[in-house]
Amino acid sequence: MSTQPAANRRRHRVFATKFTEYHLRSDECVGVRDRETGAWLRHHAALRLRAIQLPESGDDLRWVGRRIQFWGRLADVVTSPVIEVGRPERWAVDHYISQATCGEIAA
Repeated sequence: MSTQPAANRRRHRVFATKFTEYHLRSDECVGVRDRETGAWLRHHAALRLRAIQLPESGDDLRWVGRRIQFWGRLADVVTSPVIEVGRPERWAVDHYISQATCGEIAA
């Protein structure tokens, strides 16, 4: 029997700034939510972009105070400083753009 710890299969994390939550699956931004209103921002520039550098899962607290930089072929986004990192609520995953079907995302 192996004594190594089991691999962490959790891929979703939420990086919160003062006004915004960035929901990531691995390093891809799959949801952005306004913290004040709770509204999902379906046209945010960070959606579908990949974070350049993130802490290893389990080492998230060292990211507090730092900014996330997302990159893409046509755009780059830099967040304001992260104030907390956590796991998304189970219901939140249903709102990610990867879960939406054609015609579901309101303009």
